[in-house]
Amino acid sequence: MKKITKKAAPTSFQQYIRASNASYEEMDKAVKDELLEALIQEQGGVCAYCQIKLKTETATIEHHCERSICNGLEGKEDRTLDYSNLFAVCPGIAPSKDKKKQFHCDTQKATFNSTNGLPMTVCPTNTAHISTIKYSSTGQLTSSHVDYNGEMDNILNLNIRHIKDMRKNKWLLFFKYSRGKDKTINTEKMKKLLEKDLTKTGNHYKNNFPGLSIYLKDKFC
Repeated sequence: MKKITKKAAPTSFQQYIRASNASYEEMDKAVKDELLEALIQEQGGVCAYCQIKLKTETATIEHHCERSICNGLEGKEDRTLDYSNLFAVCPGIAPSKDKKKQFHCDTQKATFNSTNGLPMTVCPTNTAHISTIKYSSTGQLTSSHVDYNGEMDNILNLNIRHIKDMRKNKWLLFFKYSRGKDKTINTEKMKKLLEKDLTKTGNHYKNNFPGLSIYLKDKFC
């Protein structure tokens, strides 16, 4: 995960939620499509959880606190139309060598409920949460906070082999191309590579895992 800064919701969504009978389930497709596009843009074109680049045709809207929990019933807060509770996420199905489906992000989160871990605490808009996250040369994503670490590892399955290997390869490439002739790391070269990786086109990051690049820049440059 990386820090997401929420902006103003799209006008059509703001107008829709002011209606007395507004509900997420009954939202017009045009409003929902504009909402999804706004979320994708807000996130720099990557999934709110795994940070893999999103495609509009396969991305979906995710409720951080689930509609089944934060629904306004039995004294619970209703966050079904709370823009701060909404994110854009990837399909959440990773390829596997043994051809078994491996779920992650919202797709994996949907296999949990209020009896075994939901609502999830760790949130990409919370700076304090994101500051606990670390990456390693093996591609492992961890948090120094035991609860957040467990949620990322189990509820979101962010250390699934496919994603972990992709992060590892990105890490290794930065170090490979940052070495000088004497094989030591040239931090200025690394900084330039990371800054190039973090540039955006049409407000979208060019590559997967911008959070990893931000982490490397802060740690080594």
